[in-house]
Amino acid sequence: MSQNSGDGTRKSAMVDPTRLASVDADDDEIIQVVIETPKGSRNKYAFDPKQKIFELKKVLPAGMAFPYDFGFVPSTLADDGDPVDVLVLMDEPAFPGCLLKCRIIGVIEGEQRSRKEKGRNDRIVGVEHDNHSFADITSGYCIFE
Repeated sequence: MSQNSGDGTRKSAMVDPTRLASVDADDDEIIQVVIETPKGSRNKYAFDPKQKIFELKKVLPAGMAFPYDFGFVPSTLADDGDPVDVLVLMDEPAFPGCLLKCRIIGVIEGEQRSRKEKGRNDRIVGVEHDNHSFADITSGYCIFE
């Protein structure tokens, strides 16, 4: 529950997941990923660091859904000014705010266009560490074989 602070602003009850460690404390080859949008959802969520809450950004058209869980690596900064994006392969969908431990298997190179310019918007592809269905995948190339 939010509380008023002395300056009239509200304090959030939620911590800021963008400040978590980017790698696992026990294994520096495992990244931590905070899920924003779960697999199968038509709703796109994003963490708002100012309000310290996940908010609905948009709803996909009927018949469309996110094919994989999407999230970010905490304590990172990509070229677009946001934390580094991650597409996560795992057995079942997670939920917004869920912290996953993932191994990296590749990168999808992408572009993001704004009204005036375009820039890089790459996504890491990772497999959740305790996953069963994708346990044998060691690189992005294996997915398309």
